[in-house]
Amino acid sequence: MKWILRSALAGLALLAWMFRSAHTEIERTAAVRLSGDAEFSPFKLLFISDVHRRKLRQDMFSDKVDLVVIGGDFVERGVPEQRIRENLKVLSGLAPVYYVFGNNDREIGEERLRMLLEEQGAIILDDESIELFGNTELKLTGIDYFAFRENSIEAAFRTVDKDDSVIFISHTPFVFKHVKQHYPASLLLAGHTHGGQIRLGRFGIFERGSLVVSEGITELVSNGFGTTTLPLRLGAKAEFHVLEIHPASAGEDLAQSSSIG
Repeated sequence: MKWILRSALAGLALLAWMFRSAHTEIERTAAVRLSGDAEFSPFKLLFISDVHRRKLRQDMFSDKVDLVVIGGDFVERGVPEQRIRENLKVLSGLAPVYYVFGNNDREIGEERLRMLLEEQGAIILDDESIELFGNTELKLTGIDYFAFRENSIEAAFRTVDKDDSVIFISHTPFVFKHVKQHYPASLLLAGHTHGGQIRLGRFGIFERGSLVVSEGITELVSNGFGTTTLPLRLGAKAEFHVLEIHPASAGEDLAQSSSIG
């Protein structure tokens, strides 16, 4: 009988730990050298994805940033409109906001979400590229969640030149390989996988989030900020990222990530 009680208590303790892990977060920081010909002053970018049902607070974000990028799944079915509006106000209070759709966002109605985003001044990247800071060689390129549109990537890169410095945003990282093979991209950002969300040691449905630099290209896949299905995490901490972006001329050794507890 005692072992049953002990097992039950251990199970409850584990669930409490997993619930707490799902509702605390890490700010991860990195300095990134952006390949391409663009010349610009260094700037800071806040990347956050997969907020889902979580509530954002102003005091979560202490760094001064120059732009905010939302990597999709900002909402899902059942999230109250007031929470969406308040979360957007928190982020738009930090810097201009740029957004790409994820696979769950349309569950509240596309027109409704577009209205809320535009109400807070967020710029939706619908398979397109825009210039950053008035620099014609510095581009922010984003695609809608690939399951909903054909030729998203081709359309997004239509106005991008091969020597541009490009920050590419997709909700899913599963398009990264194709983008790197066919289009110029200096920094690729995505979420979607939640880092597996619940992992048993090395094992999970997806790999943990990571920042990887290879051949001058930086790929960032985030564990995401919220959760899906169950409000629990194990072995894949909730996170958001603050990236300090430098031009290629800044040197070869800037892309080193660190965590802030």
